Amino acid sequence: MLTSWKFWSVMAFITGLVGLLAFGFTRDPKVVESPLVGKAAPPFAVTEMNTGAPLSLEALRGTPFMINFWASWCQACREEAPYLKAAYDRYEKAGRKFRVIGIAIQDTLEDARRFARLHQKEFYLALDNKQGDVSLNWGLYGVPETFFVDARGIITHKHIGALTWPVVESEIERLLAAPAGGPAPQPPAAR
Repeated sequence: MLTSWKFWSVMAFITGLVGLLAFGFTRDPKVVESPLVGKAAPPFAVTEMNTGAPLSLEALRGTPFMINFWASWCQACREEAPYLKAAYDRYEKAGRKFRVIGIAIQDTLEDARRFARLHQKEFYLALDNKQGDVSLNWGLYGVPETFFVDARGIITHKHIGALTWPVVESEIERLLAAPAGGPAPQPPAAR
């Protein structure tokens, strides 16, 4: 009788474990709901790593922006680099009221600068401090992660992992289409 009880206990445990794993495989690991989406962006103050120009959340009020957290040692950051450059060229450099910001985390200034030159990152680039205060305040899980913020300073979308051009373009266009002071139009259901 005792053997039967142990057998069924082990079988129940294995069945539960298999069920949990099966459920996990149905989830997209890049879809992690952020408690920050729909809320005010956390304040930050950084210094551009090449020019020393300061930038803060307060200075960005009234301008929609994307803030990309990256690192020179990150393979996915290499993959998304052309899309960040394209976003900068197409929107900010072309005179549209939009900013592209990159903040390197857990990196050295020399490695971050080398990576930026290699990937032609001309947009505003900063280095988070050794404690990672900015990335911690933004609730990062890892790199790359990108947040899209409207002109009111509200986070409208968070993307985990390497960006693709369709995501970059649709999120920026949605931010630029938002009426001044109003909420951004709702995103499409699924991408």
